[in-house]
Amino acid sequence: MFAKVQAQLRNRADLLLTGRLEELAQQYRYPLPLFLGKSRLIVRNADDGRAMLGVLRQAFRDRGVHAIQPEVVAVDMPTSDRVRFWVDWHEIAPDATRVSSALYYSRLTPDGMRTEMVTYTRLSMPELNPSFAALALSA
Repeated sequence: MFAKVQAQLRNRADLLLTGRLEELAQQYRYPLPLFLGKSRLIVRNADDGRAMLGVLRQAFRDRGVHAIQPEVVAVDMPTSDRVRFWVDWHEIAPDATRVSSALYYSRLTPDGMRTEMVTYTRLSMPELNPSFAALALSA
């Protein structure tokens, strides 16, 4: 299971950096609760997911992030068709490497693993909170 999670997260990083947001948005189940520190955001559908991912991608581009490397810290034993895992996301940019940490709650489906909820325990870009809040209000 560990290798499967690691491979899917590498794929997600590649999809984000290459702008394949439609494909990436399909790897989530909606509505998708996101806990960003003390804030909470509900991504209602794939259209909102693509918008949020677009904001994230643009922020990475603005910072010069040229690679995102997921480091799977731990994977729980799957229960029924659900699994949770902890990930550190290393964002590689010329000026600095930042790290976000998150706990993912996912479901194993015939179409692959779909994330149902994400809790960020460490945010690398707290400056995005206002952008995400604005997206939530406009949805």
